[in-house]
Amino acid sequence: MNQSIRKLNDSEQRSVNLAVDFLVPYVHSIVEISSEVDLPIDKFKEGIRNLYFTVDSEDRGRIEASAKHNNFDFSLLYTGTRSFVLKITGYDNFNGFVYMETNKGMNIHDDLSSGNEHISNEIMNQFLKYYKSPYLVTDTYKEFITQGKNFI
Repeated sequence: MNQSIRKLNDSEQRSVNLAVDFLVPYVHSIVEISSEVDLPIDKFKEGIRNLYFTVDSEDRGRIEASAKHNNFDFSLLYTGTRSFVLKITGYDNFNGFVYMETNKGMNIHDDLSSGNEHISNEIMNQFLKYYKSPYLVTDTYKEFITQGKNFI
């Protein structure tokens, strides 16, 4: 059972690089605001809206928010100070990439049955390589935050 690993072409590699340049600082920003101590609910909602999230529901301090950017679905459940679940699922050309982080830790993987494992695996590997502190705030991320436009 000798599987060959498909190498990314130039276009795929550019897409992966842009995705990682976007994801690493974006995820850090989401986790940072979700982990802040003594943050009033109004400030939390303002912070996630500034990250282009939509508040889908709110009930007694429990907030569900979502966003869809650059071929990734973002889902955030916030239940109070430093208690959150963030899930990111890639779609289209990033299908198979799945990331989940809570206040207890993270889980990241690529779905081997997606038919797109060569790309999702590369995103996973690069994400893990660069997702550490301190992290680089990239021009790709800065452009997204200032303009709010998708680019992938």
